[in-house]
Amino acid sequence: MEKISEAKVYKFFAVISFVIGYFYLKHVLINDFFEGNYIGHEYIKWHVPFFAVLFIAFTEGFAYLMGNTYAKLKEAGSSVIEPAILIGCIIIQSVAACIYGLHDDWWFYQFCIWHFTIVYYVLSRMGVLVAGRSGIFFPLDAFRGMVVIPFSNFILSAQKLFARTSHTSVRSKVKKQIAKTDIGIIIVSVIIALVVCGYAFSQLIGVSETFAALGNGITNFMVNIISIDTISDLVYSFFDDFFCYFLFSIPVGCWLYGLVAGSLGMKKDSVTDEKLEKESYHRLPSYSAYIIIGSVCVLYAIFFVSAFVDVMSGSIAATAPQASREAVGSFWQLIRVVGLNMVIMFASCFFSKKALWVESGTRILATVLFVFALCFALLAAWNLVGVYIAVYGITPRRILSSWVVVNVISWCILILIRLYKKIPAAQIGILFAAVTFSLTVCGNF
Repeated sequence: MEKISEAKVYKFFAVISFVIGYFYLKHVLINDFFEGNYIGHEYIKWHVPFFAVLFIAFTEGFAYLMGNTYAKLKEAGSSVIEPAILIGCIIIQSVAACIYGLHDDWWFYQFCIWHFTIVYYVLSRMGVLVAGRSGIFFPLDAFRGMVVIPFSNFILSAQKLFARTSHTSVRSKVKKQIAKTDIGIIIVSVIIALVVCGYAFSQLIGVSETFAALGNGITNFMVNIISIDTISDLVYSFFDDFFCYFLFSIPVGCWLYGLVAGSLGMKKDSVTDEKLEKESYHRLPSYSAYIIIGSVCVLYAIFFVSAFVDVMSGSIAATAPQASREAVGSFWQLIRVVGLNMVIMFASCFFSKKALWVESGTRILATVLFVFALCFALLAAWNLVGVYIAVYGITPRRILSSWVVVNVISWCILILIRLYKKIPAAQIGILFAAVTFSLTVCGNF
């Protein structure tokens, strides 16, 4: 079997990208999301899952024909499980949007996360995540997938679509000459056939009245098709509907093609733990960790002592507004505190001479730090679920907040495990967040 040239593959998928872009703009973005049909609707629409399946097939087919198979990903050290998990998340989120629509209070987050899951799947499938898999470079991967790769390859579809391919072999020239000859013969044959059939038709209508009536019906039908009114209606419909959407879908197709084709053509050189350790910016000594983390831990300890005093003195929420304020306040405390702890851990991976989990002293200090973070998470979970939701019921916004709390608790536990055992904690945490969010949107609330 003759191998398809890369130029033809790029051209074919460049055309397909514009078709997908047109479908996305007209049916998914405009008709469903922007017109509000997907926010709290009570009927099924198939556009979102159809686009998801279409784009996944587009990405998988493009990668496969260009030789970027799952076996190649495995040989390069990239994760082959991640793309499969992300495909499942995309399908689940799309089907949930099809059945239940977007949830009223957090439809914007659901809309953005659905798009981001698709983008992150492309990066994972093409093996161009910075570390070869999800990890501490997640923010950088997100920025590259949403901005750098698609926009830096924005005109790639036009370049590939209109690129000229050279045919230097004698065999290819002979094939082109034969093809031109065949086309000429076909055109001449069709013209002769029309003339012969026209003459035969003019003779046969005088023989059979039924045949004549059939001929007149066909003639009237053709006349109606090519009539001025019909043509004007078609032209108006073309420019008012199709052409307008197609014109604005061109940038969408360019963005989609730039994301997939740009990721496919990138150099796949991941940053391993060994490479990260060799970088020159690892300069901070261990005592800097004692100063920074120790100070934060003392502050956290003072807070929990004061919180314990509040509980012992009976300062608890007695009314719904008070419970609401405490739940919301502790939730944002959780986000800020755990975010701060994550930044400290992230910075240690880049700037400390040795990671926090290497030396026993810094490992113990990091353990104390994330035990405090876990306590903050459990406190927020108690205020949100144990006090507020248990007494005053659930809403979509409270369910989303609960999802965030559950993920933060799981991330704290994963980091505590990582301090004592080498596991891909960041990858597990990111995939856990993707899977749990996909399952959360399946609820009809």
